Amino acid sequence: MNTRDSQEVKLIVALENIKRLTARPFPADSTSYGEFLMMFVVDEMMKRKDTACPEAACPGVMISKLSDLLHISRPTASQMISALEDKGYVERLMTASDRRVVFINLTDKGKTLFDSKMARYIGILNEIIAKVGKDEVDQLIVLCDRFQEVANEVKSQQLYNKPFEELPVE
Repeated sequence: MNTRDSQEVKLIVALENIKRLTARPFPADSTSYGEFLMMFVVDEMMKRKDTACPEAACPGVMISKLSDLLHISRPTASQMISALEDKGYVERLMTASDRRVVFINLTDKGKTLFDSKMARYIGILNEIIAKVGKDEVDQLIVLCDRFQEVANEVKSQQLYNKPFEELPVE
């Protein structure tokens, strides 16, 4: 079997190529793509209204929510937030009722930077969409969503339904 031409290898290459498209959209920038993505999630979450939490009681997004949404550990999320806080792009806000509860919000400086980066990124994506075609991009989005669903299902069946001693050691 020629593994170089296998569908699995082609899929790995295609996924890595997609990953590279977003890895460094702004070369030589002061923020990494991970930091940009963190700011994106904070911004998006702040735009949504949580009916269970009045706006005054929820002045931002909790680190636990950010780590869940980005599929990263809480210590990693906290380190990213600290780096963004050191740069003046985010702030940590504690509630008066429980000082252990900390919310993350973009500062004015962070919002300005994020909006500028987002405008540039949307410009690049709009040009790509125009060249590829809206219908094909819509198909790609549907396929990626479906692929993610199935991948999560397969991973959970393969890794979490087997006893520890049956997992392959490599």
